[in-house]
Amino acid sequence: MRISSFVSAASAVALASLAAAEGDAEKKPSDVIDITQETFESTVNPEPLILVEFFAPWCGHCKALAPEHEEAAKMLKEKNIKVAKVDCVDQAELCQAQDVHGYPTLKIFQQGAATEYNGPRKADGIVKYMTKQALPTVTEVTAANLVEFQIAEKMVLIAYVSSTSKAPAPEFTALAEKNRDNYLFGITSDPQAIKAAGVPTPAVVLYRTFDEPTTAFPYPVSSSKVEDFENWLNELAIPILGEVNGDMYEIYVTSGRPLAYLFVDPSEKKTQDYIDASSLWLPSIAARLTLSGSMPPNLATTPRL
Repeated sequence: MRISSFVSAASAVALASLAAAEGDAEKKPSDVIDITQETFESTVNPEPLILVEFFAPWCGHCKALAPEHEEAAKMLKEKNIKVAKVDCVDQAELCQAQDVHGYPTLKIFQQGAATEYNGPRKADGIVKYMTKQALPTVTEVTAANLVEFQIAEKMVLIAYVSSTSKAPAPEFTALAEKNRDNYLFGITSDPQAIKAAGVPTPAVVLYRTFDEPTTAFPYPVSSSKVEDFENWLNELAIPILGEVNGDMYEIYVTSGRPLAYLFVDPSEKKTQDYIDASSLWLPSIAARLTLSGSMPPNLATTPRL
């Protein structure tokens, strides 16, 4: 009986030691700040930019996001952008005060003012999104950074103006404030930059990494309103031919446009030939439909597994 008791006690000690070791392993150093009701304002309010995740420990989506959130915090630390989290089980009153209704909820705070985070949920995407948020709404472009800025994002919009205080500069700034999550905005009155771009002033030019790479706003710029620029951007924001994936799915299905799907097998040798052939004739069809007043279609490719 003594031997049995000794073995049981030894087993209990071993299990306790193992649990403690696992607990220590879980508590490895983190760049994500834990926030409570008591520390929320002192942590968030002074920051020019901070990303806060409101989560519940039992939430499956929260568990999936956790390593991405952690990796993003590590990378954003180098850019002096902080990342934090709030456990809404322990801090229920705080989460209620912050109008949190589901998990995970991510919010961006700038000097205490909150906006919803509507960006990607992978580490690289989070970093890219938050880095863009740290930029001014409209970046001043010069001849020195023109080429670099034109290719900085998938969609970059630059206003070439003689004066940054006259039309269309105010409308352009208002456009940027409404759409900064989706596009990168720049403005320049630098004569050398304007000469390098080869455009008259005023002009608004969209640079894309897909379809037609350079497209100028086709209507009178000085008399155009924010809505005019937005309608034009919305027409050009969706690739005529693109892959349906996590980033693009919602963009396609909420576009209000007719969609044609090309289902392909990535392992087949002819798949790229199909895609290349489609990319040759689709733009001409889209152009004809646009001229006729019809809404141009988009072709979405879906890997067939």
